[in-house]
Amino acid sequence: QNYYALLAARGQEESGCLDEAHKDQRTCRNDDKCEWSFRTCKEKVLCPRPDPKPRQNMLLVNGGPAWVALIYEAKNGRSLLDDDMLGHVDKFERILMTTANGAQTTRGAPSPWDEDWCLKAYPSGNDNHTGKCAATSSFLNMFSMNAHSRQVTAQQVRDGFSTSGPLSCMCSDSDALCAVCTPGGGLKGMDNMTQFLMNPMYAWPASVTSCITQYAVQNAAATAQRANQTQTESMCSRTLAGAPIQALLPMLASFCSTNPTCQWEPPGSGGFCSSTAFYRATDADGLVEGAEKERVMSRMCDEQDLKWMGMRKSFLPASFDCQSEDKKAQFARTTFFPGGDGKDAEGENFETNYVGGMRGWFMSEQALEMQIEKESGGDLRVMLFSASTLRQQFLGILIVDMCLSITSLVLVWAYMWWTLESAFLASCAMFEILFSLPVAMSLWTVICRQQIQFFQMLTVYMILGIGADDAFILQDAWLQSRYLGGEETDGDWKTRFAWAYKRSFNAMAVTTATTCGSFLIGAFSPLPQVRDFCIFAAVVVFVDWVFCETFFASAIVVHERFLGCGFQKGQCMGPGCCCGLWRCCAAACCKSLVGEIPPPGAPPQKRAMERWFEGSLFNSLVKGRCGFIVLWCVVIIGMCANAGISLRTATKANPQGRESLDTIRGAEILANEFTVFGVPAVSMVWGLDDEQPISEWGSTHADNVASHSPAAIASFVSPEGQRELLSLCRAADRG
Repeated sequence: QNYYALLAARGQEESGCLDEAHKDQRTCRNDDKCEWSFRTCKEKVLCPRPDPKPRQNMLLVNGGPAWVALIYEAKNGRSLLDDDMLGHVDKFERILMTTANGAQTTRGAPSPWDEDWCLKAYPSGNDNHTGKCAATSSFLNMFSMNAHSRQVTAQQVRDGFSTSGPLSCMCSDSDALCAVCTPGGGLKGMDNMTQFLMNPMYAWPASVTSCITQYAVQNAAATAQRANQTQTESMCSRTLAGAPIQALLPMLASFCSTNPTCQWEPPGSGGFCSSTAFYRATDADGLVEGAEKERVMSRMCDEQDLKWMGMRKSFLPASFDCQSEDKKAQFARTTFFPGGDGKDAEGENFETNYVGGMRGWFMSEQALEMQIEKESGGDLRVMLFSASTLRQQFLGILIVDMCLSITSLVLVWAYMWWTLESAFLASCAMFEILFSLPVAMSLWTVICRQQIQFFQMLTVYMILGIGADDAFILQDAWLQSRYLGGEETDGDWKTRFAWAYKRSFNAMAVTTATTCGSFLIGAFSPLPQVRDFCIFAAVVVFVDWVFCETFFASAIVVHERFLGCGFQKGQCMGPGCCCGLWRCCAAACCKSLVGEIPPPGAPPQKRAMERWFEGSLFNSLVKGRCGFIVLWCVVIIGMCANAGISLRTATKANPQGRESLDTIRGAEILANEFTVFGVPAVSMVWGLDDEQPISEWGSTHADNVASHSPAAIASFVSPEGQRELLSLCRAADRG
């Protein structure tokens, strides 16, 4: 009720182009503010972007950005923030984002990443510039701002690779209070409002004022052009880079209230002292060390420094503890994009001709991973995800699983050949086992009107064992009919078959009924996946039993009448696995395994396993029965005690698969340690009645009426309530 009351208090009705009425295509098209696109109604883009320059847009694959994500994991108790670990990651990213470890196209031509594929940034106010590789989102950016990198960033901003315009004039190389701010948290010059209104920059340093004046001169033409434009055109052409300093004064006043530093910052900080084109792989020279590194660690854990705290939350895991002394990071991530023209055709070329192939980008990256992991001594693990390789990565997992599945089928077939002593009967048994699956699927989908789920496919491993057992029971009954049938069989194949069929039918019917009944109990499970699996498994077992009693029984008769080889057991080409070769070799090497070869017409001898069970094993159990009983009692009591003592509540979810696979381990780290789907939104409502939060239930969630409590509202607007709200918001900022 609290949840539905929350929805009712918030109100779920969307407005404008997203409301219920605009879901109709005609209504959407008749609204001048809306447009119909991809079967949905959305607001019109008032300021369409100009035609993109080469590689200025993200390259698209299957309609979405061709993102590339790298997950790093420190092993053996190491931290990714150790100097040597940072060096290994730095080497990996430098090679991957430049030469791509020698990646080639399908035609064999080298294709460096930074020359042919990186996303490009272009400077403002310079249409003739060819652009350069845009900044990437890497946790190493925080540790790259040494003196060299700050000089490169300053030059790039002067060249126009910035969206901050005149605000970047306040940036400098020193880690000190911003030059236009006062130590008290104010904007310089505001203490004399008369002079400040005449010239806001009168108290600012000369270097800042000259830089801002230069920006104003550069944007004078654009300002004059806007005077002749319509209101919409003028609004769309405005940028922060062309804004007059008077329009930025409120922003600067709010900015100075936090006592900020205006030192050049890494990309991704969200501040105006960073470059959009700082491509760390080519522009950086080493990483920060010593005091500079300690300053970085301090800033990213400073709750007042929201820019650096935001970078830390983006690149480092949720388990990173700023309160600990050593500040270890077990995981980290990096994200970057290839550039393109925004069309799927180029994405197909990227995926087919560059990423794929034996010498393509993906295989080159995998080789680089192994090289760096080896150089780290096993302390570093690199896991790559990308929109272009996920299909190939999961296909590799499926190929391995498919090979394992085929191996299990071959092993079961070989065991049946060895036991049934006929390749024909083993093949028929395997056929009826496997063919029971498509028949059961047809019954499940056509008659039951249900869909096939992934877990239901696992019944193939279950039915391999059950189907093989049924085949062994029927075959044993057929062999026994020759010697144990007595006058009922008379040596004729028809009477023998009737005797064997009657003898085996009841045994297989009972085992099938108990198995199906056990599975059908799961039909009462409240979990849909468990329920569907149990019902489907019961259907598969029943169909396999029908096939065994019909198809395999017929195969036994066909084998007896038409496929008899005429050779005796123990002879080459006679009955047995591998055309009698196994029995011949066993008879020659160890007669105790197969016994004496019986003469033609003699009753069959007991098999080695039967002789062992009724001989050696039985005698041992009889002689040491007391000891065996005591031993098993001790084992059972010990196992029960261990289960009771070791039983604990799970502290983490079960792994999604084998952690040795990068896709499985990386997905688990992303889900548990990082925010994958953006920043989570938390909604809170004060003033609802605790006992009855819903005063009136509607037919839908949107029709529910919340029940408000005046007492709760009064406590919320009190000073104590306001302080509690402020504390709660600060707790969210701290994560």
